Amino acid sequence: MSFLSQTAAATAMNLKGLPQRIGASLVTVIGVATTVAVMISLLAIGAGLVKIANKGVTPDRVIVVPSGAQSDYAGSISRDAAAVIAQAPGIRKTADGRPMVRPTATVIVEVTKKSDNNTANIGLRGISPLAAQIDPDVHLTAGRMYRPAVHELIAGKTASAQFKNLGLGDHIMLRGTEWTVVGTFEADGGLAENAVVGDAAFDRTAYQSVEARLTSPGAFQAFKDALTSNPQLDVEPKRFSDYIATQMKQLTTVLNFVGYFVGAVMAIGAVIGALNTMYSAVDGRTREIATLRAIGFGGGAVVASVMIESLALAIPGALLGSVVAWIAFNGHAISTLGLTFPLAVTPPLVVTGVVFAVIIGLIGGFMPALRAAGVPVATALRAT
Repeated sequence: MSFLSQTAAATAMNLKGLPQRIGASLVTVIGVATTVAVMISLLAIGAGLVKIANKGVTPDRVIVVPSGAQSDYAGSISRDAAAVIAQAPGIRKTADGRPMVRPTATVIVEVTKKSDNNTANIGLRGISPLAAQIDPDVHLTAGRMYRPAVHELIAGKTASAQFKNLGLGDHIMLRGTEWTVVGTFEADGGLAENAVVGDAAFDRTAYQSVEARLTSPGAFQAFKDALTSNPQLDVEPKRFSDYIATQMKQLTTVLNFVGYFVGAVMAIGAVIGALNTMYSAVDGRTREIATLRAIGFGGGAVVASVMIESLALAIPGALLGSVVAWIAFNGHAISTLGLTFPLAVTPPLVVTGVVFAVIIGLIGGFMPALRAAGVPVATALRAT
């Protein structure tokens, strides 16, 4: 009888005995499910953030930031430099010949939450009305576009819903200046909906970034070479997708660490539960295992069958935990890091949960499996 045949026969015997150990088996399944559900829900924070950050990111979008700047909140690009960037080769033109560029100045402003009257920080983005109108992500849902050189702004859907005085027609004090909300907008669920947008002339003498759309993704190198070789400029052009990936990595690294750390701590409990279940199962089948060994079953087949039984408890637990996480948290909006966005339970996270459960099952079944294979046949057959 081959190793595979022996393993299949021993595994079938083990699985048939699961109904007699339903209580202990459910403890293991629920323990693994809880661990996986909690871990996936925490990792879904970072996944949700990345998902909305990539809304509207197309291969032809680029961003120009000051050399050495870590984000579009830092550094400075003069208005003259922005004008030079707008004339760089490869930039797409509108139907009437205007370059599709968007110089932006951003400041952090303090607003008040509707839910608890606590304050929070959001971004006030300064963009010329002309540039805002050619942004494909932004769609006015009410009101009108703000006028140039006037303290008017439009509020993102999320910001308007979450904070006071950001509804259409409201007036709000930001950095000591009164602004009028003349419109609200959506951005296909993107991060921009967490911000408010006004004219770039809000007492700022320079920009912090310049976004642009190219004639094609392949035009990026010529665009980059033209800017980096220009002695008038000290800037760093980047593909927008690469820029977003770098920005998100800084945030998601911390969020993912928390998810994996909490998952690892809970996994210790799940492993202990699996060990108890499998040791109990092995002890209850001592005579059966010894009988198999006496008729020629190898120790390897016994070990493999016990490991498979452990996985048969862990993997359903992982799937159950994934389903619970998806039902309870997928699409559920949270507020963190000054942003509001929906959690995203993605297929890669489910795969991660299953892998995590497999590791729990393997660890939880390994020692009991060795014990099952190591019991002397004569001693086991005499067991009552």
